Amino acid sequence: MPFRNAVHVLLLTADPDLAELYRQECPECVVTIAKDADALSRKPGKYRFDALIVESRKDWVNEVKAVTDMHGPPPLMTLVGSTPFLRRASESVKALTNGHAVPHTTTKLPQELGFDEYVGAKLRDFVRRMKLGAGSHLHPLLMKAMEKPLITLVLDETGGNQIKAAALLGLNRNTLRKKIKELDIRVTAK
Repeated sequence: MPFRNAVHVLLLTADPDLAELYRQECPECVVTIAKDADALSRKPGKYRFDALIVESRKDWVNEVKAVTDMHGPPPLMTLVGSTPFLRRASESVKALTNGHAVPHTTTKLPQELGFDEYVGAKLRDFVRRMKLGAGSHLHPLLMKAMEKPLITLVLDETGGNQIKAAALLGLNRNTLRKKIKELDIRVTAK
């Protein structure tokens, strides 16, 4: 998406995990993060925000008013709610970036998704980011990105026992050792 057509999102939150979620879920967005409207006033305001997302607190009405006073007319979308609500609402912001109407279906939290749904959603985001960045050779890049955490997790679960880890992964022990060396995985026996 060209920069001039980017969707500008303002996120007022003190939760760094929520901020990271919106950055990952909406790679086409320009996400500005501030703890509150006062912190935002210390940042130079170049943009009119298309979406305002506020983690609810007692003075959220004043926060919204302060933002509209600083940055012009109210944004196209304003979301106010608890952290769990705002996690689920990232789908609505993603729909705004695509120019679609906000879906009325409820979205699931990552822990509520099945394995296929979760991996599919993460892969879809990965492929979109690579496409935006003119990436190529996705298969070897993705396999390498997935292989290291998988082997690390299995080694951790087997207490560092490479024979058990190789059996669980369905690999030859020597192949596993080669991959451990190539991927620079630290093995600690427990």
